[in-house]
Amino acid sequence: MTYSEKLKNPKWQKKRLSILNRDKWRCQLCKDEDTTLHVHHLQYTADNIWDEPDENLQTLCEHCHDEVELLKKEGVTEKFIIYKSNNWQSGNRIMFTSFPETLSMRIYGKDGNYIVGYDFCDDLKDLKRLITNALK
Repeated sequence: MTYSEKLKNPKWQKKRLSILNRDKWRCQLCKDEDTTLHVHHLQYTADNIWDEPDENLQTLCEHCHDEVELLKKEGVTEKFIIYKSNNWQSGNRIMFTSFPETLSMRIYGKDGNYIVGYDFCDDLKDLKRLITNALK
């Protein structure tokens, strides 16, 4: 059975609803209740996704889920915090991510496509260097 087929399996659908109910139908990172919700696997320990222990599953909005998967691809293993801001005038979504030694921001357009990102720690180091040099 493919992963896609497993997601459609009634056993997974029942497990998924159980996790969504446990988490009060709210993203566990940004607390969003209005965006499409996913059930994220913190780790895969079982052959079948519906056999995964509840503590390995959490409700995430699709935006935080995308961000978590991106951080995983970037090799981030530390605990992190995500803050999501929807700019209602421009329609852009801003995702702030924080973990040890890092604070970053990614901006996405109305269509969900990535526009630009910033690593504030690097930027702040540059600012500190510029200010230090200016004060000499």
